[in-house]
Amino acid sequence: MASSTVAQIYNRMSHDAQPSKVWTARDFTDTGSRSAVDVALHRLRSDNRIRRVDQGLYDLPRTNHLTKKISPPDYRSVIQAVARRDGAKVLVDGITAANNLGFTNAVPAKVVVWTDARVKAIHLDKMVIDFKKVAASRLVWADRPAAQLVQALIWLRDVLPSDHDKIAKRLKAILNDGDDGRRMRQDLQDHLGDLPDWLVPLVKDILNDATPPAPPPPTRTP
Repeated sequence: MASSTVAQIYNRMSHDAQPSKVWTARDFTDTGSRSAVDVALHRLRSDNRIRRVDQGLYDLPRTNHLTKKISPPDYRSVIQAVARRDGAKVLVDGITAANNLGFTNAVPAKVVVWTDARVKAIHLDKMVIDFKKVAASRLVWADRPAAQLVQALIWLRDVLPSDHDKIAKRLKAILNDGDDGRRMRQDLQDHLGDLPDWLVPLVKDILNDATPPAPPPPTRTP
């Protein structure tokens, strides 16, 4: 049974569509009992086939083609894995969200994550993920499609007057980008009341401009 669990876990990690994904024991509950999963993960780690990122977090080590060194895990995947591991809500800080969405090229050396759980900081090479326990009222947008967009706009508040056109252009591009954009638009429309008062007019204007026009009715042939 243990060898079967080992094979299933390693096969799943090796063939996932996201090669940089970080995994938790909870992701393998269908492969065996919790004790069997723990033993399998320990065996895979002992064989250096997987890497332990943090307590209960694992990934497949990847080599950087340029430096020939093992690359650190993707911090975004680490944060998602922590949320699954601890059953926690998570929400990245504004500068991280702005960078992820292309509003800024500034890459933070420390990523601050708001959460409702007590989680110790995780060090990834030169980056630190610092988990900050906050009140539930600050996590209203956690796990929602527009969460990062809202965080980014709040962080950009001071430059909105001077960079309005540039920010609006990027916003429209994000909100018109396929299914993800559609889900963000719908989320914002459904939860305008959860936005800071100063942000509501801007979001309303952007939603009106960003919503794709309805397709024309089908042409009827006589």
